Amino acid sequence: MNSREDLLMQIWRDYYDEILDVSLDRGTFESLMDPEGRNVRKGFIELEVMLTAQRQVHPDDRTAFIQFFDKKVIEEGLRNGVFVRKLNFRMDNGDGRYFWVKVKGIMPSEGNDEEKRYFVCFRILDNASDEDMSYRKLLSVSLMHEKEISSQLKGLFEKFASLMKDPLNDIIGLSDIAKSSVSDTEKTMERLELIVEKTNEIDSLMEQMLKESREMNEEIALRDDESYRELVAKTGKNLISEQHKEPHLKKDDEKIEVKNEEKTIRKIGTGAIRTTADPGDFDFTGKKVMLVPDSKLAGEIMAEMMSKRGAEVITVPVGTDAVKEFIKNPAHTYDMVLVDTGTPELDGYSIAHCIRLSCKDDAESIPVFAVSNKGVAESIVKTKENGVNMIFSKPIDYGLLFLKMHEAMGAGKRA
Repeated sequence: MNSREDLLMQIWRDYYDEILDVSLDRGTFESLMDPEGRNVRKGFIELEVMLTAQRQVHPDDRTAFIQFFDKKVIEEGLRNGVFVRKLNFRMDNGDGRYFWVKVKGIMPSEGNDEEKRYFVCFRILDNASDEDMSYRKLLSVSLMHEKEISSQLKGLFEKFASLMKDPLNDIIGLSDIAKSSVSDTEKTMERLELIVEKTNEIDSLMEQMLKESREMNEEIALRDDESYRELVAKTGKNLISEQHKEPHLKKDDEKIEVKNEEKTIRKIGTGAIRTTADPGDFDFTGKKVMLVPDSKLAGEIMAEMMSKRGAEVITVPVGTDAVKEFIKNPAHTYDMVLVDTGTPELDGYSIAHCIRLSCKDDAESIPVFAVSNKGVAESIVKTKENGVNMIFSKPIDYGLLFLKMHEAMGAGKRA
């Protein structure tokens, strides 16, 4: 070595507790911590790594420790431009307790003899650093738990929110219809019984959600390993409970003015939009609407809501039949198509797409509205791709729906 390399090596010796010069070609190593060369530690790196991993390295760190010295991994890193690798692992101090060791591997460089060399530098962390590394390990485990639980809870709530939207939508529609037919006792009682049935359906779904949530929490509690419980004890905080204790309310709970209709629209935190417009304010006399619902009851409710306002409603319960119905009739037979995205055989998006591709004179101009039990934000891309003009999230705000129908069909008159 020249003087510059000697100086560099001396600096390394002052900082690191052990430095190994590894020959990747021969599979051997030599310690550089004895500059006089009298008691140089030498050996085969693969054997040394295997013995060290089994005898001294913490079980959770063994795989990473072995991979750190793997020739194929090192050379793959070199091909990808990775010249320095780092690892922190735990070693047994002889009495069953572990201390942290920081290791840095400097990727092979070409020596004078063109032999591929890999310099591995070890440094034992002091007590403060050791404690910090232990805490980081515990924190990493807790964050892993937090991410897993958040993902599972998100999936659970999304699942049941979607399932509850259909019966909730039916209840709102049935209530509006019942209010308009109070003089007909038999019909009113029939609708009230359906409301009770749908309410019980929601109650059953909520019970099922709570049951699955409890089971999920019990399963996760059983899986919590010792390191996670240690972190909770150490910090005095349960990160998961702290995270989910208080629901975060967004600041988008605000009012937006629709000046041309003089109606106040309220933007709910979930992204749904509701309006104070009265569904009874609209008259669709002379307008013909094709309705493609996702269930018989939903179709009956929506058809009656529009029929009471003068619209002629043709209900088509199957998606493929809806496309056939549109194509076989002359252009401008219908003034609007209203689909549910969850229709059988062919979903609402596909119905809209087929209508737009039908080459009829009104294929591009006819308004196509959709309703969905999923979040509207999730459906924005699909609406644009398939030619849906507007999409409404369940439970349907009929005031807003009829307001937009009035605007889209043009000739509809306000009562």
